[in-house]
Amino acid sequence: MGAILWGFKSPLEQFPSSSIIPMDPLLDEKIVITLARGFTEYIQQNLQIHAVREAYGPSRNEGLCYEAASGIGFGGDVEGKLYFCMDGYTKLKMLPVIFEKYGVNLGEKGMADSVLLEFSNQIASAIIQELRDAGYNITLEPPENLNHKLVPIDLSTNRQYILIFFLQDRRGRKYMGRCYLVLTLKKF
Repeated sequence: MGAILWGFKSPLEQFPSSSIIPMDPLLDEKIVITLARGFTEYIQQNLQIHAVREAYGPSRNEGLCYEAASGIGFGGDVEGKLYFCMDGYTKLKMLPVIFEKYGVNLGEKGMADSVLLEFSNQIASAIIQELRDAGYNITLEPPENLNHKLVPIDLSTNRQYILIFFLQDRRGRKYMGRCYLVLTLKKF
């Protein structure tokens, strides 16, 4: 009505509707919550391991380095990278369970890295599919092996969140370690 009476257009009317990308002020929170729920459900359904979210929130770490780490980039409506990380203890406890899921013999040499990459890719695919179902157009990049590598994170161009999960066997008796999920999202 203001455009008709006063002869000017609002900022939203100045651009064609196809060029406007709606900004969701709660986007980061939605992604973090979806990531936490998706990881927990995937671990419980596929490995029968309880993953309890121990801590989560924004992080100002300028890099990461873990014994077992993989990075999976994603793009589309939201751009960023998801890192699945474990320390040495957790890797030793989780590998037999993950090998069993994929039907790989524990005695085969050189399979640990590729099995962990496939495992992280499966988790990321399930989480990204949930975001797609919510209406976001997101594509995945192939996973990258980052074991024992120092990975810098540019905080001037990225927002960063860390989620820490306490892992237990299905009976809750055996401590399996901690899994760290680090999410970086490109700043707008």
